[in-house]
Amino acid sequence: PPAPRLASTSSTVTGGAAAGGGFFDLPPPVDSSSSTYALKPIPSPPPPAADPSTDSAREPKRMRTGGGSTSSSSSSSSSLDGGRTRSSVVEAAPPAAQASAGASGPAVPVVVVDTQEAGIRLVHALLACAEAVQQENFTAAEALVKQIPMLASSQGGAMHKVAAYFGEALARRVYRFRPAPDSSLLDAAFADLLHAHFYESCPYLKFAHFTANQAILEAFAGCRRVHVVDFGIKQGMQWPALLQALALRPGGPPSFRLTGVGPPQPDETDALQQVGWKLAQFAHTIRVDFQYRGLVAATLADLEPFMLQPDGEDTDDEPEVIAVNSVFELHRLLAQPGAPEKVLGTVRAVRPRIVTVVEQEANHNSGSLLDRFTESLHYYSTMFDSLEGAGSGNSAAEASPAPAGGTDQV
Repeated sequence: PPAPRLASTSSTVTGGAAAGGGFFDLPPPVDSSSSTYALKPIPSPPPPAADPSTDSAREPKRMRTGGGSTSSSSSSSSSLDGGRTRSSVVEAAPPAAQASAGASGPAVPVVVVDTQEAGIRLVHALLACAEAVQQENFTAAEALVKQIPMLASSQGGAMHKVAAYFGEALARRVYRFRPAPDSSLLDAAFADLLHAHFYESCPYLKFAHFTANQAILEAFAGCRRVHVVDFGIKQGMQWPALLQALALRPGGPPSFRLTGVGPPQPDETDALQQVGWKLAQFAHTIRVDFQYRGLVAATLADLEPFMLQPDGEDTDDEPEVIAVNSVFELHRLLAQPGAPEKVLGTVRAVRPRIVTVVEQEANHNSGSLLDRFTESLHYYSTMFDSLEGAGSGNSAAEASPAPAGGTDQV
């Protein structure tokens, strides 16, 4: 008998036969091997008025069995029972959803962004913008600097942060914006806080301090009076570990004297004295005889040999053993003609037993703007990638970039 008329707007016929079942033996036959045949939602025209004569004259529907499925809003299941065909309609969505699906326009195209390709384009845009700035082609540089934030948004983690910093620097060059240095109390305190967070999260500075302390500890072996001259004491984070190692030395700790050199503070506070108080309190806790002196100097070239000598006469039979320590300070002298020679002369005058120097490559401190930009981009990308890979320092990296320079060398 002819199949009943379905009330839904589209119809798909599936069979309950086994997987891979064939067609019902109903005329006309359908060639299932044809690649053009597929079950798709077919909109049905509005049903005409009920007329038994037209129903009887309608051709029987072609039906196919199998496990396939489509995205139609309704489906029918058919089976054979005693030579008769039974059909049932199952609604898969309410009429409102069907109407909205039928009225919707063409599908919105989805753009899939290749992050690796976008990252390559981002690096090329940064370098091209730097080259345009070097050539003073600010029209092209402005067009490129506007693309950098869009390309950086597709990146995550370290690359996004590096691109943000360098994009901001290029924008300042393009738009001739030079921020005035702010010497407020908040800035000085915030810089110290950032330095402390960076020290806690970044392994490079800790490793440099550990290596230098180990060399100084070996040079002080068997000495009863020792003196360390620190050319950049900052917050004194390097010396508690050395004090503790000296306290545990067989035979007891030596008498330890520390001279810390630091720049003048914008707020005219004595930051070096505060560092000395903290170190003295720690030395008292571990029972180490400790003396401290802070020297304020705008540059290391202002130091004189007599400033590094003890205050009174050296009446002890055993001379004082001196170690000079410099961490990321000597490269600052390159911009001052004659300053490196002056500092080396001061160091020779105090006759130290050991000099420990931790410095960074300064490749991107010379050359053209594009060369410096390329070297800096490579360095900071490597620095941030290593912090991200180690799983630490994320907050510090967001708050403050690493110190300027290149690969750390001890």
